[in-house]
Amino acid sequence: MAAKIALIALLVSFLLDAAPASAHAERLGFRATMIRRTEGASSINFTLAARQSRHRLSMLTSRLDTASSRLDAQTPIKMDGAGAYDMEISIGTPPQKLTAVADTGSDLIWTKCGACASCEPQGSPSYYPDKSSSFSKLSCTAQLCDALQHESNSTSCGAGGAECDYKYSYGFSDDNGHYTQGYLGTETITIGGDAVPGIGFGCTTMAKGFDSGSGLVGLGRGPVSLVSQLNAATFSYCLTRDASKASPLLFGSLAALSGSGVQSTPLVPDSVFYTVSLLGISMGSTRTSGIGHGVVFDSGTTLTYLEDPAYTEAKEAVTLQMGLTLAPGRDGFEACFYDEEANDVAVPSMVLHFGGGADMTLEVPNYFINAGDGVVCWIVQKSTGLSIIGNVMQTDFHVMYDVDDSVLSFQPAKCDSLSGSARLLPSMFEGIFVLTVLHVLYTVFRLVQQ
Repeated sequence: MAAKIALIALLVSFLLDAAPASAHAERLGFRATMIRRTEGASSINFTLAARQSRHRLSMLTSRLDTASSRLDAQTPIKMDGAGAYDMEISIGTPPQKLTAVADTGSDLIWTKCGACASCEPQGSPSYYPDKSSSFSKLSCTAQLCDALQHESNSTSCGAGGAECDYKYSYGFSDDNGHYTQGYLGTETITIGGDAVPGIGFGCTTMAKGFDSGSGLVGLGRGPVSLVSQLNAATFSYCLTRDASKASPLLFGSLAALSGSGVQSTPLVPDSVFYTVSLLGISMGSTRTSGIGHGVVFDSGTTLTYLEDPAYTEAKEAVTLQMGLTLAPGRDGFEACFYDEEANDVAVPSMVLHFGGGADMTLEVPNYFINAGDGVVCWIVQKSTGLSIIGNVMQTDFHVMYDVDDSVLSFQPAKCDSLSGSARLLPSMFEGIFVLTVLHVLYTVFRLVQQ
């Protein structure tokens, strides 16, 4: 009997040691899917993208300018056909499937609620709180209500304080054309195959200025964002170059980068955005100036924007080193060239030099686009007040935001290869492990009975 007891103790010890720490860590990881919104099957309308990206730039600049005064100006959502990314999520019990813009430039999570007769756009799916057993309203004393009020000065008390109402503006302080209005609640949100209870969000009953989709998932640095509420130390995405294919959005333990080619740069402290220092740009044989106060990595802006002198210096370097005839500018693109026969011409290389020694070497599709009519254009446009690395320039890079350590990392990747379930393999091994444990315990039980 003593030998049997010793054997049991040995097996139990082995199982405890063998139970991988990653199994627990894996349960802290979540996976979502993003789909690029386009007018066609796999192409972006760059005329529309230029207009909407310019509008978004002005909103981001407004938010940056007003952050210290608590007059919130979040990011615009009018991005239909212009290259924004929709995140697939489900809300409630049982889950109600929706799509919402995944946006690193804002914080609030919100969705259309009920019939939402005063919501733009009409026709997109809504979430119905009365059909969910896990919905509850947040009062004015709730921590999330206080956090939203502190961030945006946009909340008020309804129903005698039992309801935290909000009117969340997306624009300048005198612009009443872009906003979402409703009340705050908590729900179970399903991300991939994982249900996460108690996520605070905006139940929108009135919205203006939005062209499509059911709402927005804020992935910003503020306390009301999905990243903060998940307590995710990191999140990452890998944007596929083929817009018809899905792109993975990963949280927590699933977001880690590994292998060769990983480079990291510190996030600028106290910035409302995910901002990094840009020390300079190499355009072919020319090294340009950097951006003193940094550039914003943003998933919701399609194009890339640079301030002077970096913009003018880089544009001149492109113009002088391109082997094509200069074409008239269009839609804010100033460096355009005739390429009617789609010649395989030499395009000057483009490398972004970030703080901490991180260099982002771009592929040509990251910074040159087909503008139609036999013309190709450099995707960078001029701005004042704010510089942005847009999502086209980030395609086929796995970009990770380490929120806890304030570091942004990136790695060249074939994002199509990450479009499968990153959780499938660990889950499979976890299942095998459980079956093994049951088999061993059954064997031990039989031994004891003998």
